[in-house]
Amino acid sequence: MKNKLLIISFLVSFFYFPSLMAFELGVGARSMGQVVEVGKKLGNSFNVRIAVGSDYESGEIEYSSSDEIEVESVLSGDVGQWSASHSSLLIDYHPWQGNFRLTLGLTDNSLKWSAKNNGAVTIGGNSISQDVVDSVDAEVQFTDGMSPYIGLGWASGFDKVKGFSFNGDIGLLATSNFVVLFDANCIDGQAISAGCQEAKEDAKDELKELQADEEISLLPLVGLGVSYKF
Repeated sequence: MKNKLLIISFLVSFFYFPSLMAFELGVGARSMGQVVEVGKKLGNSFNVRIAVGSDYESGEIEYSSSDEIEVESVLSGDVGQWSASHSSLLIDYHPWQGNFRLTLGLTDNSLKWSAKNNGAVTIGGNSISQDVVDSVDAEVQFTDGMSPYIGLGWASGFDKVKGFSFNGDIGLLATSNFVVLFDANCIDGQAISAGCQEAKEDAKDELKELQADEEISLLPLVGLGVSYKF
């Protein structure tokens, strides 16, 4: 079950520190979607948080264009579909026992981009026939799985006994299982044709270049939220 490890870890901290300060319940928006967050202050300088988000999708996978799929400009492009999910178990350290915090933790993320071009006429600069090739697919899996996180942030209610507070975070998480896929889909009945085989070979060459050039080992994570301490 996804997030099971994070939820169990937080419950262990709850039962291990039952007499310490109150819980904090909040909602937030992060760069991988919306989350519900529960936190608990541990002494004068530390806080533990768990955040669980729902799956998020944006954009459309299919489009039609004579231009090639530009995987290298995915982050600034406006085609394709993004899908994401995020959860985290975080330990905050407030060095001056105030709003500012340093954060270390473990995240469970999935971030993918997919596109299907139904009008492509070239692959890697080489012409393809639309009488042979039905579409060109591309997918970038930036991360999928558990990875460490380090960040900086603030929480206006850290030293409050109860009440509302606002918080923000900016940090980096390591990617897990970075994968690039690229392929040409041939029309039914054309799979063994010379034109289809040439398109498949062009797609393999393009994939090799993308795999060599596009690997990302770190991703930024930005978040804002509001919470209430009971």
